[in-house]
Amino acid sequence: MKLKNVLVVFGALTLLAACGTRLPDSAFQNSATQRVAARGNGNTGDITGTEGDTTDTTTGTEVSGSNGNVAIGSGGGGGNTSTGSKDEGPNKASDVGVTEKTIAIGTIVAENGVLGDAFAPTARGMRAWTAYINAHGGIRGRQVVLKTCDDREDRNRDLACAQQLVEKDKVFALIGTNSRSFGGSAQYLADHEIPVIGEPITNSFARYPTMFSVYQNGYARDGKNVGYKGQLVNTSGIYRWFKQNMGLTKAAVFAYDIDESKQAGGFMQKGLQMEGYSEADIHIVSFAAPSFDEAVADMQRKGTEIVFDAMDDGANRKLCDAMARRNFKPKAKVSTIVSMGGRVGTDYNDTCRNIVFIPGQTLNYQQTSVPEIAKFRDAYARYQPNLPLHQWALEAWMMGNLFKSYADTAAPTRKGFVAYLNGLKNWKGDGIDVGLDWGKKDPSATRIEDCFTISRWLDAKGGWTEATSGFPYCVPDAYQFLTPALEQGN
Repeated sequence: MKLKNVLVVFGALTLLAACGTRLPDSAFQNSATQRVAARGNGNTGDITGTEGDTTDTTTGTEVSGSNGNVAIGSGGGGGNTSTGSKDEGPNKASDVGVTEKTIAIGTIVAENGVLGDAFAPTARGMRAWTAYINAHGGIRGRQVVLKTCDDREDRNRDLACAQQLVEKDKVFALIGTNSRSFGGSAQYLADHEIPVIGEPITNSFARYPTMFSVYQNGYARDGKNVGYKGQLVNTSGIYRWFKQNMGLTKAAVFAYDIDESKQAGGFMQKGLQMEGYSEADIHIVSFAAPSFDEAVADMQRKGTEIVFDAMDDGANRKLCDAMARRNFKPKAKVSTIVSMGGRVGTDYNDTCRNIVFIPGQTLNYQQTSVPEIAKFRDAYARYQPNLPLHQWALEAWMMGNLFKSYADTAAPTRKGFVAYLNGLKNWKGDGIDVGLDWGKKDPSATRIEDCFTISRWLDAKGGWTEATSGFPYCVPDAYQFLTPALEQGN
Protein backbone atom coordinates (compact mmCIF):
# COMPACT_ATOMS: atom_id res chain seq x y z
CA MET A 1 0.00 0.00 0.00
CA LYS A 2 1.27 3.38 -0.72
CA LEU A 3 2.00 5.16 2.42
CA LYS A 4 -0.65 7.60 2.73
CA ASN A 5 -0.36 7.21 6.35
CA VAL A 6 1.19 8.00 9.49
CA LEU A 7 4.65 7.61 10.74
CA VAL A 8 7.79 5.98 10.09
CA VAL A 9 8.51 3.51 12.72
CA PHE A 10 5.53 3.96 13.15
CA GLY A 11 6.37 5.75 9.94
CA ALA A 12 8.01 2.61 9.03
CA LEU A 13 4.92 1.32 10.42
CA THR A 14 3.04 3.50 8.18
CA LEU A 15 4.81 2.36 5.19
CA LEU A 16 3.96 -1.14 6.00
CA ALA A 17 0.52 -0.18 6.74
CA ALA A 18 0.06 2.29 4.15
CA CYS A 19 2.47 0.33 2.53
CA GLY A 20 2.98 -1.65 5.45
CA THR A 21 4.39 -0.65 8.85
CA ARG A 22 6.96 1.43 10.62
CA LEU A 23 8.72 2.24 13.87
CA PRO A 24 9.32 4.82 16.54
CA ASP A 25 12.40 6.84 16.41
CA SER A 26 15.15 5.85 18.04
CA ALA A 27 27.05 6.41 13.59
CA PHE A 28 28.81 7.56 11.47
CA GLN A 29 31.20 10.08 13.01
CA ASN A 30 33.18 12.55 10.98
CA SER A 31 36.66 13.50 12.02
CA ALA A 32 37.02 16.00 14.84
CA THR A 33 37.90 18.73 12.37
CA GLN A 34 34.49 18.34 10.74
CA ARG A 35 32.44 18.87 13.89
CA VAL A 36 30.60 22.10 14.59
CA ALA A 37 29.37 22.95 18.08
CA ALA A 38 25.61 23.26 18.36
CA ARG A 39 23.78 24.97 21.16
CA GLY A 40 20.05 25.28 21.51
CA ASN A 41 18.17 28.38 22.55
CA GLY A 42 15.94 28.99 25.53
CA ASN A 43 15.13 25.94 27.58
CA THR A 44 15.76 23.38 24.90
CA GLY A 45 18.98 22.15 26.47
CA ASP A 46 22.68 22.36 25.75
CA ILE A 47 23.80 20.18 22.87
CA THR A 48 27.36 21.42 22.59
CA GLY A 49 30.33 19.09 22.44
CA THR A 50 28.35 15.86 22.27
CA GLU A 51 27.24 13.37 19.65
CA GLY A 52 24.30 15.68 19.04
CA ASP A 53 26.40 18.50 17.62
CA THR A 54 25.75 19.54 14.08
CA THR A 55 28.35 18.11 11.76
CA ASP A 56 29.55 19.85 8.62
CA THR A 57 29.93 17.45 5.70
CA THR A 58 31.35 19.83 3.11
CA THR A 59 35.05 19.18 3.35
CA GLY A 60 36.81 15.90 3.91
CA THR A 61 40.03 13.97 3.98
CA GLU A 62 40.41 10.85 1.91
CA VAL A 63 37.10 11.46 0.15
CA SER A 64 38.19 14.59 -1.68
CA GLY A 65 37.38 15.31 -5.28
CA SER A 66 39.55 17.12 -7.77
CA ASN A 67 38.92 20.44 -6.01
CA GLY A 68 39.65 19.06 -2.55
CA ASN A 69 36.02 19.04 -1.45
CA VAL A 70 33.97 15.99 -0.62
CA ALA A 71 32.39 14.61 -3.72
CA ILE A 72 28.77 14.20 -4.46
CA GLY A 73 27.27 13.04 -7.63
CA SER A 74 24.70 13.46 -10.28
CA GLY A 75 21.34 12.05 -9.52
CA GLY A 76 17.84 13.14 -9.65
CA GLY A 77 16.30 15.39 -12.03
CA GLY A 78 16.06 18.32 -14.07
CA GLY A 79 16.92 21.58 -12.39
CA ASN A 80 13.43 22.96 -12.42
CA THR A 81 12.37 26.15 -10.70
CA SER A 82 8.94 26.58 -9.18
CA THR A 83 7.65 27.49 -12.63
CA GLY A 84 9.08 24.34 -14.18
CA SER A 85 11.65 26.12 -16.37
CA LYS A 86 15.40 25.99 -16.00
CA ASP A 87 17.26 29.23 -15.32
CA GLU A 88 20.43 29.28 -17.44
CA GLY A 89 21.81 32.50 -15.95
CA PRO A 90 24.63 32.81 -13.43
CA ASN A 91 24.24 31.43 -9.92
CA LYS A 92 22.70 33.84 -7.43
CA ALA A 93 22.60 34.14 -3.65
CA SER A 94 18.84 33.70 -3.89
CA ASP A 95 17.68 32.63 -0.42
CA VAL A 96 18.85 31.58 3.04
CA GLY A 97 21.60 28.99 2.75
CA VAL A 98 22.34 29.71 -0.91
CA THR A 99 25.42 31.45 -2.29
CA GLU A 100 26.94 31.46 -5.76
CA LYS A 101 29.24 28.60 -4.72
CA THR A 102 27.48 26.66 -1.94
CA ILE A 103 24.06 25.49 -0.79
CA ALA A 104 23.54 24.45 2.84
CA ILE A 105 21.07 21.79 3.91
CA GLY A 106 20.47 20.14 7.27
CA THR A 107 19.00 16.99 8.73
CA ILE A 108 17.86 15.77 12.14
CA VAL A 109 18.35 12.05 12.69
CA ALA A 110 18.23 10.07 15.93
CA GLU A 111 21.62 8.43 15.46
CA ASN A 112 21.66 7.39 19.12
CA GLY A 113 18.89 6.96 21.67
CA VAL A 114 16.51 4.47 23.25
CA LEU A 115 16.59 2.37 20.08
CA GLY A 116 20.37 2.62 19.68
CA ASP A 117 21.48 3.50 16.15
CA ALA A 118 18.28 2.24 14.50
CA PHE A 119 17.74 5.50 12.59
CA ALA A 120 21.39 6.28 11.86
CA PRO A 121 21.32 4.77 8.32
CA THR A 122 19.40 7.80 7.07
CA ALA A 123 22.17 10.18 8.17
CA ARG A 124 24.78 7.85 6.68
CA GLY A 125 22.94 7.81 3.37
CA MET A 126 22.80 11.61 3.33
CA ARG A 127 26.55 11.80 4.01
CA ALA A 128 27.30 9.38 1.17
CA TRP A 129 25.05 11.34 -1.18
CA THR A 130 26.67 14.66 -0.23
CA ALA A 131 30.19 13.31 -0.68
CA TYR A 132 29.33 11.84 -4.07
CA ILE A 133 27.60 14.98 -5.33
CA ASN A 134 30.45 17.28 -4.32
CA ALA A 135 33.04 14.96 -5.91
CA HIS A 136 31.11 15.23 -9.15
CA GLY A 137 30.92 19.01 -9.29
CA GLY A 138 28.16 19.75 -6.79
CA ILE A 139 24.75 21.01 -7.84
CA ARG A 140 25.12 23.44 -10.71
CA GLY A 141 28.65 24.06 -9.48
CA ARG A 142 27.57 24.71 -5.91
CA GLN A 143 29.14 22.54 -3.22
CA VAL A 144 26.60 21.01 -0.86
CA VAL A 145 27.11 21.79 2.83
CA LEU A 146 25.35 19.14 4.93
CA LYS A 147 24.73 19.90 8.61
CA THR A 148 23.54 16.91 10.63
CA CYS A 149 22.20 16.90 14.20
CA ASP A 150 21.52 13.89 16.43
CA ASP A 151 18.50 14.51 18.68
CA ARG A 152 18.95 11.18 20.53
CA GLU A 153 15.17 10.64 20.49
CA ASP A 154 14.67 13.58 22.84
CA ARG A 155 12.03 16.20 22.01
CA ASN A 156 13.82 19.12 23.70
CA ARG A 157 17.02 18.21 21.93
CA ASP A 158 15.12 17.87 18.66
CA LEU A 159 13.92 21.46 18.99
CA ALA A 160 17.44 22.59 19.86
CA CYS A 161 18.71 20.87 16.72
CA ALA A 162 16.15 22.69 14.59
CA GLN A 163 17.01 26.05 16.15
CA GLN A 164 20.71 25.43 15.55
CA LEU A 165 20.18 24.46 11.92
CA VAL A 166 17.77 27.30 11.12
CA GLU A 167 19.11 30.22 13.17
CA LYS A 168 22.85 29.55 13.28
CA ASP A 169 23.71 27.19 10.44
CA LYS A 170 21.23 28.97 8.12
CA VAL A 171 20.26 25.90 6.15
CA PHE A 172 18.03 26.13 3.08
CA ALA A 173 15.99 23.02 3.91
CA LEU A 174 16.01 19.81 5.94
CA ILE A 175 16.53 16.70 3.84
CA GLY A 176 16.39 13.14 5.18
CA THR A 177 15.00 13.69 8.68
CA ASN A 178 14.34 10.53 10.71
CA SER A 179 13.49 10.67 14.41
CA ARG A 180 10.72 9.52 16.71
CA SER A 181 11.04 12.89 18.47
CA PHE A 182 10.57 15.04 15.39
CA GLY A 183 7.35 16.43 16.88
CA GLY A 184 9.58 18.48 19.20
CA SER A 185 10.61 20.73 16.31
CA ALA A 186 7.71 20.36 13.88
CA GLN A 187 5.74 23.44 14.92
CA TYR A 188 8.91 25.56 15.02
CA LEU A 189 9.94 24.44 11.53
CA ALA A 190 6.43 25.00 10.19
CA ASP A 191 6.30 28.50 11.71
CA HIS A 192 9.59 29.32 9.96
CA GLU A 193 8.33 27.78 6.68
CA ILE A 194 11.34 25.46 6.38
CA PRO A 195 10.96 22.81 3.65
CA VAL A 196 11.40 19.31 5.09
CA ILE A 197 11.66 15.95 3.31
CA GLY A 198 11.94 12.91 5.54
CA GLU A 199 10.83 9.59 6.96
CA PRO A 200 7.42 10.04 8.65
CA ILE A 201 7.78 8.69 12.16
CA THR A 202 5.32 11.20 13.60
CA ASN A 203 2.17 12.70 12.08
CA SER A 204 3.97 16.00 11.44
CA PHE A 205 4.21 15.14 7.75
CA ALA A 206 0.44 14.66 7.56
CA ARG A 207 -0.19 18.09 9.10
CA TYR A 208 2.26 20.81 8.03
CA PRO A 209 2.27 22.14 4.43
CA THR A 210 6.08 22.51 4.16
CA MET A 211 6.74 18.88 5.19
CA PHE A 212 6.93 16.03 2.68
CA SER A 213 7.05 12.36 3.62
CA VAL A 214 8.62 9.80 1.32
CA TYR A 215 5.77 7.48 2.33
CA GLN A 216 2.71 9.69 2.78
CA ASN A 217 1.04 11.08 -0.29
CA GLY A 218 -1.96 13.26 -0.90
CA TYR A 219 -2.76 14.82 2.46
CA ALA A 220 -4.50 18.19 2.48
CA ARG A 221 -1.95 19.55 4.97
CA ASP A 222 -3.26 22.75 6.53
CA GLY A 223 -1.06 23.02 9.63
CA LYS A 224 -4.07 22.59 11.92
CA ASN A 225 -5.35 19.06 11.49
CA VAL A 226 -3.58 15.77 10.89
CA GLY A 227 -4.68 14.25 7.58
CA TYR A 228 -8.33 14.88 6.80
CA LYS A 229 -10.04 16.32 9.89
CA GLY A 230 -7.89 14.20 12.17
CA GLN A 231 -8.30 11.04 10.10
CA LEU A 232 -5.51 9.21 8.29
CA VAL A 233 -5.97 7.70 4.84
CA ASN A 234 -4.99 4.04 4.47
CA THR A 235 -5.08 1.45 1.70
CA SER A 236 -5.43 -2.32 1.77
CA GLY A 237 -3.39 -3.58 -1.18
CA ILE A 238 -0.59 -5.16 0.84
CA TYR A 239 -2.97 -7.28 2.89
CA ARG A 240 -4.70 -8.44 -0.30
CA TRP A 241 -1.37 -9.49 -1.80
CA PHE A 242 -0.56 -11.81 1.11
CA LYS A 243 -4.06 -13.28 1.02
CA GLN A 244 -4.13 -13.86 -2.73
CA ASN A 245 -0.51 -14.89 -3.32
CA MET A 246 0.15 -16.92 -0.18
CA GLY A 247 -3.37 -18.04 0.71
CA LEU A 248 -3.20 -16.56 4.22
CA THR A 249 -6.34 -15.62 6.17
CA LYS A 250 -5.40 -15.84 9.88
CA ALA A 251 -3.40 -12.80 10.97
CA ALA A 252 -2.12 -11.14 14.12
CA VAL A 253 -0.82 -7.60 14.65
CA PHE A 254 1.64 -6.43 17.32
CA ALA A 255 1.89 -2.82 18.48
CA TYR A 256 3.39 -0.91 21.37
CA ASP A 257 1.32 0.83 24.03
CA ILE A 258 2.27 4.28 22.68
CA ASP A 259 0.12 6.36 20.36
CA GLU A 260 2.30 6.19 17.23
CA SER A 261 2.44 2.41 17.35
CA LYS A 262 -1.17 1.80 18.42
CA GLN A 263 -2.27 4.07 15.58
CA ALA A 264 -0.36 1.99 13.02
CA GLY A 265 -1.51 -1.30 14.55
CA GLY A 266 -5.09 -0.06 14.32
CA PHE A 267 -5.01 0.65 10.61
CA MET A 268 -3.28 -2.69 9.94
CA GLN A 269 -6.02 -4.52 11.79
CA LYS A 270 -8.76 -2.64 9.93
CA GLY A 271 -7.08 -3.26 6.56
CA LEU A 272 -6.88 -6.97 7.27
CA GLN A 273 -10.54 -7.04 8.27
CA MET A 274 -11.57 -5.19 5.11
CA GLU A 275 -9.69 -7.74 2.99
CA GLY A 276 -11.65 -10.55 4.61
CA TYR A 277 -9.10 -12.17 6.92
CA SER A 278 -10.95 -14.56 9.21
CA GLU A 279 -8.77 -13.49 12.12
CA ALA A 280 -6.99 -10.18 12.71
CA ASP A 281 -6.15 -10.03 16.40
CA ILE A 282 -4.11 -7.14 17.78
CA HIS A 283 -1.67 -7.58 20.66
CA ILE A 284 -0.56 -4.45 22.54
CA VAL A 285 2.79 -4.82 24.32
CA SER A 286 4.76 -2.54 26.63
CA PHE A 287 7.22 -0.22 24.89
CA ALA A 288 9.37 -0.16 28.03
CA ALA A 289 9.41 -3.93 28.57
CA PRO A 290 7.79 -5.89 25.74
CA SER A 291 6.85 -9.51 26.47
CA PHE A 292 5.56 -11.91 23.82
CA ASP A 293 5.25 -15.42 25.25
CA GLU A 294 1.55 -15.21 26.13
CA ALA A 295 0.65 -13.73 22.74
CA VAL A 296 2.70 -16.38 20.92
CA ALA A 297 0.83 -19.11 22.83
CA ASP A 298 -2.44 -17.50 21.72
CA MET A 299 -1.31 -17.44 18.07
CA GLN A 300 -0.27 -21.09 18.32
CA ARG A 301 -3.71 -22.10 19.61
CA LYS A 302 -5.47 -20.19 16.83
CA GLY A 303 -3.20 -21.31 14.02
CA THR A 304 -2.08 -17.79 13.07
CA GLU A 305 -0.48 -17.81 9.61
CA ILE A 306 0.88 -14.28 9.23
CA VAL A 307 2.19 -11.75 11.76
CA PHE A 308 2.33 -7.97 11.20
CA ASP A 309 3.89 -5.45 13.55
CA ALA A 310 4.28 -1.76 14.34
CA MET A 311 7.47 -2.15 16.39
CA ASP A 312 11.22 -1.67 16.07
CA ASP A 313 13.79 -4.25 15.04
CA GLY A 314 14.80 -5.21 18.58
CA ALA A 315 11.21 -6.05 19.52
CA ASN A 316 10.84 -8.08 16.34
CA ARG A 317 13.84 -10.19 17.30
CA LYS A 318 12.37 -10.74 20.78
CA LEU A 319 9.10 -11.82 19.19
CA CYS A 320 10.99 -14.25 16.98
CA ASP A 321 12.81 -15.66 20.02
CA ALA A 322 9.47 -16.20 21.76
CA MET A 323 8.16 -18.02 18.70
CA ALA A 324 11.27 -20.23 18.65
CA ARG A 325 10.81 -21.15 22.32
CA ARG A 326 7.34 -22.50 21.55
CA ASN A 327 8.34 -24.00 18.21
CA PHE A 328 5.79 -21.80 16.46
CA LYS A 329 6.51 -20.71 12.90
CA PRO A 330 3.95 -18.77 10.85
CA LYS A 331 4.17 -18.61 7.08
CA ALA A 332 5.08 -14.91 7.02
CA LYS A 333 6.50 -12.37 9.47
CA VAL A 334 5.78 -8.93 8.02
CA SER A 335 8.25 -6.42 9.47
CA THR A 336 9.02 -2.75 8.87
CA ILE A 337 11.62 -0.76 6.97
CA VAL A 338 13.62 -0.33 10.18
CA SER A 339 14.49 -4.03 9.89
CA MET A 340 15.51 -3.81 6.24
CA GLY A 341 19.24 -4.23 6.60
CA GLY A 342 21.81 -6.98 6.66
CA ARG A 343 21.22 -7.70 10.35
CA VAL A 344 18.29 -9.93 9.45
CA GLY A 345 20.86 -12.40 8.10
CA THR A 346 22.93 -12.38 11.29
CA ASP A 347 20.58 -11.46 14.16
CA TYR A 348 17.29 -13.20 13.31
CA ASN A 349 16.85 -16.84 14.34
CA ASP A 350 16.01 -19.74 12.05
CA THR A 351 12.33 -19.50 12.97
CA CYS A 352 11.96 -16.03 11.47
CA ARG A 353 14.82 -15.25 9.14
CA ASN A 354 13.52 -16.69 5.87
CA ILE A 355 9.89 -15.68 6.45
CA VAL A 356 10.61 -11.95 6.93
CA PHE A 357 8.72 -9.78 4.42
CA ILE A 358 8.92 -5.98 4.27
CA PRO A 359 6.45 -3.92 2.19
CA GLY A 360 7.44 -0.48 1.00
CA GLN A 361 7.55 2.07 -1.80
CA THR A 362 11.21 1.64 -2.80
CA LEU A 363 13.13 -1.21 -4.41
CA ASN A 364 15.45 -2.86 -1.92
CA TYR A 365 19.11 -1.89 -1.91
CA GLN A 366 20.24 -5.25 -3.33
CA GLN A 367 18.55 -4.61 -6.70
CA THR A 368 21.76 -3.42 -8.34
CA SER A 369 20.41 -4.03 -11.85
CA VAL A 370 18.86 -0.58 -11.36
CA PRO A 371 21.68 1.87 -12.26
CA GLU A 372 20.84 4.37 -9.51
CA ILE A 373 20.96 1.66 -6.84
CA ALA A 374 24.31 0.46 -8.17
CA LYS A 375 25.57 4.06 -8.02
CA PHE A 376 24.38 4.36 -4.44
CA ARG A 377 26.09 1.09 -3.47
CA ASP A 378 29.41 2.21 -4.95
CA ALA A 379 29.25 5.62 -3.27
CA TYR A 380 28.21 4.19 0.08
CA ALA A 381 31.11 1.74 0.04
CA ARG A 382 33.53 4.58 -0.67
CA TYR A 383 32.20 7.34 1.55
CA GLN A 384 30.71 5.32 4.43
CA PRO A 385 33.17 2.40 4.52
CA ASN A 386 32.58 -0.51 6.88
CA LEU A 387 29.09 0.69 7.79
CA PRO A 388 26.17 -1.69 7.17
CA LEU A 389 23.83 -1.18 4.25
CA HIS A 390 20.22 -0.39 5.02
CA GLN A 391 17.10 0.63 3.10
CA TRP A 392 16.92 3.94 4.93
CA ALA A 393 20.36 4.84 3.56
CA LEU A 394 19.10 4.22 0.02
CA GLU A 395 15.97 6.27 0.68
CA ALA A 396 18.13 9.12 2.01
CA TRP A 397 20.12 8.98 -1.24
CA MET A 398 16.84 9.24 -3.15
CA MET A 399 15.76 12.22 -1.03
CA GLY A 400 19.05 13.92 -1.86
CA ASN A 401 18.39 13.36 -5.54
CA LEU A 402 14.89 14.79 -5.15
CA PHE A 403 16.38 17.93 -3.61
CA LYS A 404 18.94 18.12 -6.43
CA SER A 405 16.20 17.89 -9.06
CA TYR A 406 14.96 21.28 -7.85
CA ALA A 407 18.18 22.92 -6.65
CA ASP A 408 19.89 22.54 -10.03
CA THR A 409 18.97 26.11 -10.97
CA ALA A 410 20.52 29.56 -10.74
CA ALA A 411 18.25 30.94 -8.02
CA PRO A 412 16.58 28.31 -5.80
CA THR A 413 14.19 29.57 -3.12
CA ARG A 414 12.42 27.87 -0.23
CA LYS A 415 8.99 28.81 -1.55
CA GLY A 416 9.97 27.63 -5.00
CA PHE A 417 11.09 24.29 -3.56
CA VAL A 418 7.78 23.76 -1.74
CA ALA A 419 5.84 24.65 -4.89
CA TYR A 420 8.00 22.27 -6.91
CA LEU A 421 7.34 19.37 -4.54
CA ASN A 422 3.62 20.06 -4.49
CA GLY A 423 3.63 20.01 -8.28
CA LEU A 424 5.44 16.70 -8.73
CA LYS A 425 3.50 13.92 -10.43
CA ASN A 426 4.49 10.30 -9.91
CA TRP A 427 8.20 11.02 -9.34
CA LYS A 428 10.04 7.71 -9.65
CA GLY A 429 13.36 8.54 -7.98
CA ASP A 430 15.48 7.34 -10.91
CA GLY A 431 13.74 3.97 -10.87
CA ILE A 432 13.85 3.48 -7.07
CA ASP A 433 10.34 4.59 -5.99
CA VAL A 434 6.86 3.44 -7.01
CA GLY A 435 6.00 7.11 -7.57
CA LEU A 436 5.79 10.13 -5.27
CA ASP A 437 2.94 12.58 -5.71
CA TRP A 438 1.84 15.01 -3.00
CA GLY A 439 -1.21 16.23 -4.86
CA LYS A 440 -4.39 16.16 -2.80
CA LYS A 441 -6.38 12.95 -2.99
CA ASP A 442 -10.10 12.39 -2.54
CA PRO A 443 -10.56 11.02 0.99
CA SER A 444 -14.12 9.97 0.22
CA ALA A 445 -13.09 7.45 -2.45
CA THR A 446 -13.65 3.89 -1.26
CA ARG A 447 -11.54 2.21 -3.97
CA ILE A 448 -8.15 3.35 -5.22
CA GLU A 449 -5.11 2.05 -7.12
CA ASP A 450 -2.51 1.00 -4.57
CA CYS A 451 1.11 0.51 -5.74
CA PHE A 452 3.93 -0.91 -3.64
CA THR A 453 6.70 -3.48 -3.54
CA ILE A 454 7.35 -6.30 -1.07
CA SER A 455 10.84 -7.61 -0.31
CA ARG A 456 11.68 -10.91 1.35
CA TRP A 457 14.83 -12.18 3.02
CA LEU A 458 16.05 -15.52 1.64
CA ASP A 459 19.38 -17.02 2.68
CA ALA A 460 19.46 -19.05 -0.53
CA LYS A 461 19.28 -15.84 -2.60
CA GLY A 462 21.88 -13.98 -0.57
CA GLY A 463 19.53 -11.66 1.27
CA TRP A 464 16.77 -9.34 0.09
CA THR A 465 14.75 -10.34 -2.96
CA GLU A 466 11.60 -8.92 -4.54
CA ALA A 467 8.56 -11.00 -3.59
CA THR A 468 6.14 -9.02 -5.75
CA SER A 469 6.16 -9.51 -9.52
CA GLY A 470 7.11 -6.41 -11.46
CA PHE A 471 7.83 -2.96 -10.10
CA PRO A 472 5.74 -1.34 -8.97
CA TYR A 473 3.15 -3.95 -8.12
CA CYS A 474 -0.29 -2.33 -8.25
CA VAL A 475 -3.69 -3.38 -6.95
CA PRO A 476 -6.16 -1.44 -9.12
CA ASP A 477 -9.10 -1.51 -6.71
CA ALA A 478 -7.73 -1.61 -3.17
CA TYR A 479 -9.90 -0.36 -0.35
CA GLN A 480 -9.24 3.17 0.88
CA PHE A 481 -10.30 3.82 4.45
CA LEU A 482 -9.86 6.32 7.27
CA THR A 483 -8.56 5.70 10.79
CA PRO A 484 -8.14 8.18 13.65
CA ALA A 485 -4.83 9.96 14.22
CA LEU A 486 -3.78 9.33 17.81
CA GLU A 487 -1.00 11.94 17.93
CA GLN A 488 -0.92 15.40 16.44
CA GLY A 489 2.58 15.63 15.01
CA ASN A 490 3.77 18.34 17.40
